[in-house]
Amino acid sequence: MKRILSVLVAAVMLCTAFTVVASAKTADIVHQSVEGTATIDGVKDDAYASGLILPMVQKGNNNGGGEVLDEPIGNAYYLNDAEYVYVFVEVFDTTLDNTSANNYEQDSVELFYMADNSKVQLRFCYDGNVSADTGSVPAEEDYEIVATEGTGYVVEFKMPITDVLNNQIETTVQINYCADGVRSHTTYILGNGDADDAYQRSTRQADYDVWWTLALAGDHADTRVDPVPEPMELKPNNYNDVLNNTIFVQLYTQNRVDWSGWASIGTGSATNWNTSTDYLWEGLAMLMNYDGSTTAEYTVDPVFSMQINDNGWLKLPEGAEVGTTGDKADYVITYTDITIKAEGYADVIVPGGTIDTTWEIKEEGGWTSGNNSAVDLVAPIKAQLGLDTAGLCEYLKNLTSVSTNVTYVSYNLVDGAVMDAYLVQLDAEDEAKITELQEYADKVNAALDAANAANGDVAALEAAADDAQKAVNRAIKEAEGYTKATEWANGLQATVDQINTMIEDAKAAAEAPAEDEAPADDEAPADDATTEAPATEEGGSATGIIIAIVAVVVVAVVAVVAFLSKKKK
Repeated sequence: MKRILSVLVAAVMLCTAFTVVASAKTADIVHQSVEGTATIDGVKDDAYASGLILPMVQKGNNNGGGEVLDEPIGNAYYLNDAEYVYVFVEVFDTTLDNTSANNYEQDSVELFYMADNSKVQLRFCYDGNVSADTGSVPAEEDYEIVATEGTGYVVEFKMPITDVLNNQIETTVQINYCADGVRSHTTYILGNGDADDAYQRSTRQADYDVWWTLALAGDHADTRVDPVPEPMELKPNNYNDVLNNTIFVQLYTQNRVDWSGWASIGTGSATNWNTSTDYLWEGLAMLMNYDGSTTAEYTVDPVFSMQINDNGWLKLPEGAEVGTTGDKADYVITYTDITIKAEGYADVIVPGGTIDTTWEIKEEGGWTSGNNSAVDLVAPIKAQLGLDTAGLCEYLKNLTSVSTNVTYVSYNLVDGAVMDAYLVQLDAEDEAKITELQEYADKVNAALDAANAANGDVAALEAAADDAQKAVNRAIKEAEGYTKATEWANGLQATVDQINTMIEDAKAAAEAPAEDEAPADDEAPADDATTEAPATEEGGSATGIIIAIVAVVVVAVVAVVAFLSKKKK
């Protein structure tokens, strides 16, 4: 049996950001606004009484287990005129807390809307502090935060009407409830519990489509402009990036009560771009041993999902701070029916589907968000087998296998067909590039001609080699990304090598002594008794002549001495 893989704390935090792709889009929730104008002073104008009133009764699915409360713990009121939506949120909370260093873990109201197809996320803390996760902090005259004696606080905000389509805009409102430096839960309007992931939605085309729709009172011209999706522009220096791109697929589970115990289940693996991969996770029984203590006495379902992420492909800028976003890319991924087996239970079949999304990685402070999607497996298990939370936990203890097939269809809308068409274009460009680079071959050949005419002049040869090498280097640089042109440019190096050989030969010739040149003084033989003296031109030796003369003198002296001796006798 495979064991749960150990994970780092950073991975634990990362997985709290997973979205549940299989759930319904809450943008289908539509509420009608009422025409009116309010004064931004933190006082609930009479106009709000006849406006749209939305009770805050739904706890976040991630931060609160999705519980629907018997009574609201806040109300959101909406009015609009020709330019603005007026939002008045009253919060019922007598234990306000702002001690956490994380502003999202301080009692506050968060408002979301789109401006030029980009998310605006504003956070209004009860103590008067206002921050913008994205977008800009509004002018002081556009909001007011007022504490209410003994009951909580109110936030009033004048939201500009932007990105209108069919007299509607997309928005959501969230209340953060905190104590002792920790956020205990989030709260939303009814049916909007998935809005825990609202912060991860960067554009309308991005995943995490968990906002709801506000139908405006009065007539408003369409101002929403959705970009026309086009495949990324392929170039010789980036098409290999697409070819080598991968996603990572794994099963994961987590306790939703305190978000402890994150674990991958079985072994995850990568799937390449434009490739299908069969996945089979086996031996999973007892890997998710949830009980009453980890499910708030079986009132909160644990997480069990198939998670797909960017496999580290999307990067943050160096030194990214909390809230900084990095790379963004469009992904299309399909999966076949997911078959889940557990001992003693009928098979559960989760219908196959398509993940068509934009991922934009964001630094959250030790973990990242926005670079993954997930397919929820809990809801279909409960629905198909008729299980409650306690029954689900028992089922997970008997889990034996999960299987599916995942296809990585496209990256930034580049799929197999787009790539095939580009490769035909690239091949034609490759051939044309060789013709374009012919000027560098001419420069190399000219350098070779100069080298041949140098007649052994080392300085002239080195100048020719330098000219040739510069031409080759430039040709290789301009051929980058073109396979044939690069091979052709590298072939020019042989001529440079030929000139370098000529330089070595010229230097060797210049250093060799002439044939009739006498040895240098420092090469003369040592003057010792065993060394023969050089012969004279007549074949004799100067030393030999001297010795002969000395010998004659000695003989003469001996003869004289002998003669004198005879006379004395």
